[in-house]
Amino acid sequence: MKLVVWGVALLALLVLLDRLLLGFETRGWINYRRRGLSKGGAAYHVLQLQSIFNPGAREVIEAKYREVREEDDSGDTG
Repeated sequence: MKLVVWGVALLALLVLLDRLLLGFETRGWINYRRRGLSKGGAAYHVLQLQSIFNPGAREVIEAKYREVREEDDSGDTG
């Protein structure tokens, strides 16, 4: 029974953390789940460093930002 209570408590904590991070994303403080990586973010720079050692990563990064640029140019919001 204790295990079930701990499991439910953990699940509730994860849901609350998810909502908190989505709230931060809505305010523009972070990129979490709904928006992609920005070129100013640390994750973008880590991917750029990784692309030095993994050429496949470079192709993925370029394809992702090509899509973002095309959406920005067309004015399509999703």
